[in-house]
Amino acid sequence: MKLKFREPSAGARRAVCRAALYGEKHDPEARIRKVTGHRYARLLNSGNAAILLLAHRLEGPLLVPDQGGWRGFMRIPEITGMEVLTVKTDLGLLDPEVLDARLTETGASALLVTSFAGYTAEQPIRELADVCRSHGALLVEDASGSVSDPLERLCNGKISDIIIASTGAPKTVNAGGGGFISTSVPQIVQQDMLLSSLKADPYVRAAVALELEAAERNLTETLRACSYLKENLEGVLHPDERGINVIIPSSDPRGDVKRLRKVINADGRSIFTPCPSYDRVLENAVAVEVKNLDVGSLTPENLEAMAELISSTMGN
Repeated sequence: MKLKFREPSAGARRAVCRAALYGEKHDPEARIRKVTGHRYARLLNSGNAAILLLAHRLEGPLLVPDQGGWRGFMRIPEITGMEVLTVKTDLGLLDPEVLDARLTETGASALLVTSFAGYTAEQPIRELADVCRSHGALLVEDASGSVSDPLERLCNGKISDIIIASTGAPKTVNAGGGGFISTSVPQIVQQDMLLSSLKADPYVRAAVALELEAAERNLTETLRACSYLKENLEGVLHPDERGINVIIPSSDPRGDVKRLRKVINADGRSIFTPCPSYDRVLENAVAVEVKNLDVGSLTPENLEAMAELISSTMGN
């Protein structure tokens, strides 16, 4: 079994070189608008920059999941003094009724949530959006893992008021750097000194423009691979949900990760994350980061071998 870590494509690297030599000839923001369906898009220097921009543009408080999000959801807005509150989840998955009660209680102005809870379970984005709108709150979707969803349930500007994403490696848009924000709310992306300071350089813009073309294949193949692993590993969390990684309960997460790294790696790098972790789940578990693998590695033979090695190593 030979696994490759997901890296920006050779075409993206060539695009970066061409941009450095001859200047930018791409319009990634037009391509982002086409993908999301929003009226406006801005390419930024990172996904975290998009969160920082939001924290300056929105009134608080901001609601985030109690687990299964991104640690920057809480840390970055607090830099600006924005109040950040959590909403209880089922191992990262939000319940619309619980959200409704929490919005009533807090009067929050927005909910910030990832497309996939802990990367392993699809959030009910449409239902969450309906609840937010009933309270006059905005739904902000971090679609770093779901750009170009073939089912159009995620990263869809007809559903989410604001969409942000990281385009650094290893992501669905795998440009090696950068991020974006898209919306149909003009105030969010109004041009000022802050937005200018957060913009991406032309080299990242060139890579993002090209890598957007590969996003749907990256996502589709990763979803397929995770579906196979969920069917062939015992005890996985959220077994029936779409996701781009697989999380397995463990009585010894760090020990299991250490053992797994010895038998499975991608170009010498680990694809395993020990939990508890806010970014995954706050339970003892091991996350198998299938999203970090080059889609060319996700062959039936490799997936079968991975499932067998994970089962034997973790004793499942």
